[in-house]
Amino acid sequence: MSSWKQKKEYKILAPETFDSKEVGVTFAGSEENLIGRSVDVSMKELVEDRSKQHLKLILEITGVKDRKAQTKFKVFRVDAGYLHSKIRRGSSKIDYTTYLNLTDGKVRVKVIAVTQGKAKMSQKKEILSRIAKALAGYQSMALNDFVQATLFGKLGTDLYHNTKTVSPINRVEIEEVRII
Repeated sequence: MSSWKQKKEYKILAPETFDSKEVGVTFAGSEENLIGRSVDVSMKELVEDRSKQHLKLILEITGVKDRKAQTKFKVFRVDAGYLHSKIRRGSSKIDYTTYLNLTDGKVRVKVIAVTQGKAKMSQKKEILSRIAKALAGYQSMALNDFVQATLFGKLGTDLYHNTKTVSPINRVEIEEVRII
């Protein structure tokens, strides 16, 4: 008998924050082979909103029960093509990367701010300090709450409102959130 016939089909479920929605199907010879696998999912598929198609999630399979694979959040990132489309000639792109110690985990957060015109170095430094100060306020959150705030735009909106008084800002995007 071929090894393909010995494999079984398993449904992959999103984390409970997305109502354990089915995100795909995979095949494996045993349940132990599934644990640790990564699954790429678009936010568009999870929340059925076309405006979120540039947001990508990587989920990791943590356990299997009744031929259904449970997952947990691993990485959130914004599509590089989407980010490039937001940056225009004559504007400044300001990158910020930091590690946050949340109440139940540690994450690396990458933020991009795009100004309407060229920003001076002093303005860039002030924007970076305001982003750092705003992100520090999120350290008291639980991991799931932080992920929810990131995925549904609350974090990006807060950062935008904190930085727009320094220099006119076109966009503040959370480029990536990775659980460490």
